[in-house]
Amino acid sequence: MYQFKIIKVQEGGYKFELEGIKLLVDDYSIENDKHMLRTPNKAFAFFNIGSDIYGISNEPFNYDNAEDLYDAIIKQYNMFDHGNANNNNLKRSA
Repeated sequence: MYQFKIIKVQEGGYKFELEGIKLLVDDYSIENDKHMLRTPNKAFAFFNIGSDIYGISNEPFNYDNAEDLYDAIIKQYNMFDHGNANNNNLKRSA
């Protein structure tokens, strides 16, 4: 089970945070060491790269737990972050 920082959101639902990735879910339960999402199609994730924010809905993926959604999003985060570092290096050397 991932050690998310979990915050109850005033507007309803929960925010999970881990290593720069934030997941917003309406409700969850813990089963078999996973944070099971009550309504997976309503969950979404977001992260910042520099001053840009990227949001990704779980609807096309429909992962049923926070750990699987996080794993999918961290791959996207690493691609964007790695690409951003490469672009910054290119700009500096030009």
